[in-house]
Amino acid sequence: MTSSPTVLIVGCGIAGPVLAVLLQKRGYAPIVFEKVSLLGEAGASLLLQPNGIKVLSLLGIAEELEQQYQPLTGHWHGRADGAVLAASNLAGEFKQRYGYAAVGVRRSELNLRLKTLLLDSGIEVREGWELERIKENKKGVTAVFNGGRVATGSFLVGCDGIKAATRRILLSSSSSSEGPPVFTGLTQTAGISPTPASLQHRFSHMCNWYGQGVHVIAYPISKTLTSWAVTLPDPNEQPETWRLASGAELATQQNQLRTALAGFESAVLQLVADAERIIKYGLFDREALAAEQWYSRRCVVVGDAAHPTSPHLGHGANQALEDCFHLQRLLPALQDEHVELREDDLMEIFRTFAQQRQPRTSMLVKEARRQGELRVVRGPEKCRERDARIAAAWEDAAVLMENFDRLLKEPFQR
Repeated sequence: MTSSPTVLIVGCGIAGPVLAVLLQKRGYAPIVFEKVSLLGEAGASLLLQPNGIKVLSLLGIAEELEQQYQPLTGHWHGRADGAVLAASNLAGEFKQRYGYAAVGVRRSELNLRLKTLLLDSGIEVREGWELERIKENKKGVTAVFNGGRVATGSFLVGCDGIKAATRRILLSSSSSSEGPPVFTGLTQTAGISPTPASLQHRFSHMCNWYGQGVHVIAYPISKTLTSWAVTLPDPNEQPETWRLASGAELATQQNQLRTALAGFESAVLQLVADAERIIKYGLFDREALAAEQWYSRRCVVVGDAAHPTSPHLGHGANQALEDCFHLQRLLPALQDEHVELREDDLMEIFRTFAQQRQPRTSMLVKEARRQGELRVVRGPEKCRERDARIAAAWEDAAVLMENFDRLLKEPFQR
């Protein structure tokens, strides 16, 4: 009996584990590599949209997520003082329309849940393995990691994020290069807090507050907890360490936020005051890759490694999950008989995948960038213009639902 082909998957965040399980179901033998020595707290939260949860349903964990977390039922937009600009309850229709609701989750909880799923599925996870080089040939791919450690496989998938080593290596192998991610001049400070009593009437909504040079977003991640983030201009680049602030550093950041949020309604100030831990990080950007830059002979990148996006549209993780679905769908199923993964066949699969995905992800990256530029503005006139655009954009329920359909019906009908 021929053994299953080994697939090297670099990155154990969201996309890496999901892709590994999907490929195992199709007869492959994935190994997941993670440069961090031990997965722990990473970021604050993320919003899983119906399109992303549909992919997770293939792993058997979608219903569990919906039961564990608080589904969104609406969206609310307002000025800093709480005056309403727009509101919609269309999110309450997502489950019926798309099969699943949108739910906010702690990123670290989802990461650890997916890692546990890997281990329960018998998929090897090698932590503390940082990719340094890739060598490709007619028979397979060899990945060289820190300490001179080596792994070989039939092909390699880079799921290693905005600062992906796989992306850098692929570009350099084709005589292309790019600098580090560009700091956008914006930082986010994020935390998780008990939901204030003054926010209970909008508890199951995604809430957005818009002030002078500041944007605040908040949404529930449980029946009692709310995740929030404050976006501010900042001339000092903040690296993405995802290090939690506590103690004296926490108090300093809370004081700074209270100053920046002067004039905001009490619910926002209460969220900041009640946070036990806070994370501050910079927002970075990269130029979009052309479809032919997503892959080489035996390597391909997915998620933020291929199309890094700012968080303003809330679709980064969900697009990574769509990538996982489409890539595994295009690869041949191997359960019944061995199919030789020839170099030419792999390149054609990777080419089809990239050409299919790049237009959609590029559009969403540009829209996320545009949203960030529109939300954080200074000056009374620009703020009035922003507020008017937001109010107008949420007026027509039919147009809103068309926009939701464009985003959330993918990657397959349920």
